[in-house]
Amino acid sequence: MKITDLKSAIIGTNIVLRVMTDKGIDGYAEVESNKDFLQPLVPYFKSLILGCDPTDVASVMWRIRRGGGFKPWGKLVSTIEMALWDIAGKNAGLPVYKLLGGKVRDKVRVYNGSFRNPNPPHPVADTPEKAAENILALNALPEGFTIVKSGGPFHGGFFESRGWYDYAYNTYRTEPPVTWVCNQGSLLTEKALDYFIDYIMRVHAVVKHKVGMAYDVGPGMTAVDALRLARAVESCNLVWLEDTIEGDGSPSTRAHVYRDITMNTTTPIHTGEQVYLRENYRELIETHAVNVIGPDPADVGGLAELKWIAEYADLHGILIAPHGTIDGIFGMAALTHVCATMPQNFIAYEYPAGRPEWWYDIVEGLPDPLLRGGHVPVWDKPGLGVEFNVNKASKYLRENDKDFFLG
Repeated sequence: MKITDLKSAIIGTNIVLRVMTDKGIDGYAEVESNKDFLQPLVPYFKSLILGCDPTDVASVMWRIRRGGGFKPWGKLVSTIEMALWDIAGKNAGLPVYKLLGGKVRDKVRVYNGSFRNPNPPHPVADTPEKAAENILALNALPEGFTIVKSGGPFHGGFFESRGWYDYAYNTYRTEPPVTWVCNQGSLLTEKALDYFIDYIMRVHAVVKHKVGMAYDVGPGMTAVDALRLARAVESCNLVWLEDTIEGDGSPSTRAHVYRDITMNTTTPIHTGEQVYLRENYRELIETHAVNVIGPDPADVGGLAELKWIAEYADLHGILIAPHGTIDGIFGMAALTHVCATMPQNFIAYEYPAGRPEWWYDIVEGLPDPLLRGGHVPVWDKPGLGVEFNVNKASKYLRENDKDFFLG
């Protein structure tokens, strides 16, 4: 079997890749949403993989892995890899998890990072107590999330709404920054730190023993602020604090800085969504710089890379909770397959909801129900187990992508 084409289309907010073969078996995978700027790079990767056997996944990866980098520049490489596994599974008549070594769990725990309650008790959660009630409502839904990761006061306009100069000692800005991250490395004022600590403590008082809480902190705190925060909330027994120093689009991961925090608090410290390839996890894992790593299969180099990292982390006593918040439905399927095979250091993966909602109408093959009690069942359809309903999906193609399903 040989690869004959690599096509891309933007469906909704996600780039979807289609790897075509001379046997008529296609593989699909999805790039994280809102990365339209990567689509012009697809022809470059197409030129590297045409004529290759798609079932020799490792061989193809050796040809293209040099074309990736830290988030978001590893996304096309990673997505191609997942599409190759889709082909390999379909060709063998097996689900992808069988090709990755077989499952050790029949259902996979997920945590909420992007799923939103359609009818929250408080559409505007402007206090920690209202936020906590929304979290409990998520837990009470049939989906039943047992772990919720919140941006809390760290993401989403905190400084813009409250005034930059009251909350950080950074003085080089002339006005509050337009940004969704935390304080980007500026030392926090006592007022800000007290607010963050109080927020977490008050949420904990409401959700204690009902929902496990994690917080996406940054990226942006100084090491001293991150340590102050982590130590102050130790009694809350958080599942983790994520990206206290850097993350998301950061081009590096300063393991030595993370280690200073991790070694001096009992609050679990988590990072890694921006990291590309196993080599760049080595220091984080071998020095025990964090307690929990969070590779994203759509950034790290794909499923085999993620599985290797999980096993290496397990050897060093490091836990894993993969990232995936906006990886889409195909990303959710890929995460389910690889996480079903992971060792016992696996906690949960970040559940990527289909956005917009009509995505669920244009695909077939998903289990029903898909998500119950905070778990996704591992299903046995060949490949990733998800297929497009071409007639329905074609209606959402952009004008430049109208030939995506042809051929």
